Amino acid sequence: MKKIEKENLIGLVGLGLLGNAFAGRILQAGFKLMGFDSDPIKMEKMVHPNFMQAKFARDVFENCDKVFLCLPDSRIVNHVVNENLDILEKDLIILDATTGNPCDTTALAVKLSTKGVSYLDTTVSGSSAQVLNGDGMIMVGGCSEAFERCRDLIGCLVGKVFHTGVSGSASKLKLVSNLVLGLNRAALAEGLLLARAFGLDLNQTLNLLRESAAYSFIMDTKGEKMVHGDFEPQARLSQHMKDVSLMLDAADDMKIKLPFSETHLDLLERGGRLGMGDLDNSAIIKVIASLNEDNLNQ
Repeated sequence: MKKIEKENLIGLVGLGLLGNAFAGRILQAGFKLMGFDSDPIKMEKMVHPNFMQAKFARDVFENCDKVFLCLPDSRIVNHVVNENLDILEKDLIILDATTGNPCDTTALAVKLSTKGVSYLDTTVSGSSAQVLNGDGMIMVGGCSEAFERCRDLIGCLVGKVFHTGVSGSASKLKLVSNLVLGLNRAALAEGLLLARAFGLDLNQTLNLLRESAAYSFIMDTKGEKMVHGDFEPQARLSQHMKDVSLMLDAADDMKIKLPFSETHLDLLERGGRLGMGDLDNSAIIKVIASLNEDNLNQ
């Protein structure tokens, strides 16, 4: 691909749920965007006069001085970056929105710094639907100077942006945030299943929970989906299963126990075995309900 003018051109590698939401916000803010995904179907869905389709991830790195990564895990991030390491230029900023292993994040930041490339772990608290609406929060770890150069760009994605400190700090905070959100989601699912067993109206139950001391934001983002059985993915159950595995791996390395998260992982793995991995993570209510069905069938 012929080298093009970098001014006002943002790069994006990965056009899944989150990447697609990022693309929408970046284009809405008036930037030009060059994107790549290994899935041609995802590429075909991106139609906008200011969107340029790249043939390879390499084209994105060559033509953009700020590149977002929205990839499934740290292994794929490392593969994509290392495959293109020879062309990464000084002053490039990579903003990695992948929920990955904090140790891998830190190691990659150190490796890239030797080339003068800034690597920011740019982690999102909130679903793809929230990001598309300009809600949610982004936490950024890494060089403060690089962060300041990207602050306005990141600010066009979500309502709240925080610099959390050194490389890897945002990845760690993302896992902490996901742990609490995941357990809140599971608790809400159990509460609604208990309400249904009591014969209570689920819409009324959800509305009253929102007004009670039990309120959490997860009731607004996932409650209606649970009540109405709408599991169109905003954040997939399989992705959260990967996140919980990362939390438990980190806990194991530090020799601490996370008993609720261990149970949570068991439930998510059950959901995967039942073919629910591609559903929204609010489908945890279906997973828990399946346990009760098993009990009834015994």
